[in-house]
Amino acid sequence: MRLNEINADAQVIRDMYIRALDSADNASQKAKELADDLFALDLTVYSRTYSFDSIFYNSFAQSVIDDSIFLHPEQMNIINEIEENDALIISAPTSFGKTFSVFEYIARKRPQNVVLVVPTLALVDEYLKKIIKKYRSVFSQYKIHTNLNEDKVYDFNSNNIFVLTHDRVVNETSYTLIKKIDLMIIDEVYKLEKDLSNDRVLILNLAYLHLSKIAKKYVLLAPFIKDVEDKEKLEKKPKFYKSSFSPVVNDIVIREIINEKDRNNECKRILAELGNKEKTLIYFPTVTGIYKFVNGVVLNEPMLYEYPNEVNEFLNWAREEIHEEWYLVKALERGYLVHNGQLPIGIRLLQMDLFDNVDDYSRMICTSTLLEGVNTTAKNIIITKPSRMGQKNNASSFTAFDFYNLVGRTGRLYQHFLGVAYYIKAPIDPEYRKEDALRSIKFELTDDSMDMDIQNGDIDKHQEFINFLEKLNMDYEEYMSRIGGKPRFLTVSNTYDNYLAKKKELLNELNNFTLIAKYGRQNLINILYYITEGKDNKLEPVLINELINKQRKKIKTIINKTIEKSQKPQNIDYIITTIIRLKSSYIEYKFYSRVLLTRLFLEKDGVDDKLLSILDEKILNPIEYIYFSSSKSKKMLIDLGIYERDIKKIIRVIGEDFEDTNDLRKRLAQNINKLKGISYLSRYIIRKLI
Repeated sequence: MRLNEINADAQVIRDMYIRALDSADNASQKAKELADDLFALDLTVYSRTYSFDSIFYNSFAQSVIDDSIFLHPEQMNIINEIEENDALIISAPTSFGKTFSVFEYIARKRPQNVVLVVPTLALVDEYLKKIIKKYRSVFSQYKIHTNLNEDKVYDFNSNNIFVLTHDRVVNETSYTLIKKIDLMIIDEVYKLEKDLSNDRVLILNLAYLHLSKIAKKYVLLAPFIKDVEDKEKLEKKPKFYKSSFSPVVNDIVIREIINEKDRNNECKRILAELGNKEKTLIYFPTVTGIYKFVNGVVLNEPMLYEYPNEVNEFLNWAREEIHEEWYLVKALERGYLVHNGQLPIGIRLLQMDLFDNVDDYSRMICTSTLLEGVNTTAKNIIITKPSRMGQKNNASSFTAFDFYNLVGRTGRLYQHFLGVAYYIKAPIDPEYRKEDALRSIKFELTDDSMDMDIQNGDIDKHQEFINFLEKLNMDYEEYMSRIGGKPRFLTVSNTYDNYLAKKKELLNELNNFTLIAKYGRQNLINILYYITEGKDNKLEPVLINELINKQRKKIKTIINKTIEKSQKPQNIDYIITTIIRLKSSYIEYKFYSRVLLTRLFLEKDGVDDKLLSILDEKILNPIEYIYFSSSKSKKMLIDLGIYERDIKKIIRVIGEDFEDTNDLRKRLAQNINKLKGISYLSRYIIRKLI
């Protein structure tokens, strides 16, 4: 097989050579035989020092971060593009090494103040691992920040790297703290595309809008983007750089079924064929699908004879803190890992570490958190159903972009030449073509968007918004200072409508606290839940009441109490999943923000300050206390994966005046033997961090 005999797309030819390496009995020997062709195809990661040209090239392409790595030519192009352009959008496949290229640029060029904006805390952790752990010596001159503290003055004359989720930079008091940016990176930038059902998309657009004005240079990263429409409307027009280069191959194997109920059984058959030697992801669109699979399939498999020490320690803790009947416990006992966005971040990090490093745990059941840019070492993925979490319209809302983003999570440079995706396809499920995965997107800030108009002060054409201001006797400036850009106007308006529907009941309930001694808050939470969701729920308000108890009860205690009080049999996995979801994100973000809006509505309606104080005392203050809303140092520990019931114990030992993440790491390392009575999970996270 010679290059001049093939007339095809370059990546198609690369794939042929990568397959040849994958099928070879001795891949190194095969690479030596094909070295000249591999080099000509820019597959220098495989030609290495096996040809004169490769030796010469790699003498210039050696990584500054890691001298065992040589950057491929497309990565070198990326570094040059970042240097030559003040604004750049990079679209390249999942296995390309985009993030590594960015870190390599930082290591080589040493921009003084760097801001990395990511959509999830999981990616914050992934960046931190690359910065402060794996390549600690290279980035030691930088102060690392994962929060913005309004009470702190940052020194922008020193070297800083801010690793932030987009909602951490968007509110007015936070983004103004960043006075200087030499380089800004926004990852998973396809999330800038308008989605009126998602407040977080607006937040990301606002983060980009505010920070790009400050940044001397910015880079936006994404997979599978054909183009960005209306780039010329952006204040600093970015160059669009697209590459199809991939050093691994992804295959798709379709496994057809005729009955929806056959999905789990077909998944079981695929797993039996694959065995336990290869790392395999098992994708489900919902957590419900995960625990049904665990209870219906995994539970019938034998338990492991013995567990690695970290698994044994974690299981002992999880059985006592969460519950021995938790689906994750059952899965771990049988050699399966679980990863989804509802799990506490520390548990997710443990699952990823086990998947990457422990041979006995080669299977991980997961949800759409894999669409958020989390990197894995998977050889295979089983897509049990083409749907994304929370979407009712299933396959029609699961696009080719989503499908190939999952497919791209298989295969990994230096580990797997070939990744395989098994697609369990029912007759109603669509077929996906790779060419359809490449799509053009339009950022909301250049699209027709009422919310962006409101943020920019262009409100004259939005009479609905003007009428709303009049209802609340509020001018535009007060709206922006009191509400701002975190919720969309539709969210605010719907919450107000729900408030009006429950206003009389809410006032009566608040008054009851002034009339009845030791009056309970459950009815108040029921009303506030309706205002938040626009509907009633029997279980979730009861759990919220338990989860904002200042005693910080164990999850297991709440579960057992809930089951004991129930008058009918309960699905324990549903209860556990609901508690963890409420505890991990819902109460702190959605519920809290809607209660704040409700308080504002009460205030604008002239409600007595005494009743507002009751709402503070019974609801808002306990949430702030439990979830450390007023302490950036405690929030930093939470973000790193420390279990929340351990936070105060740790702070008592190390203090909470640490300057940045490096300072925190040093204090933890110096005091780890003094940290008594903390959970195994927190101790594991600390050991990994230091």
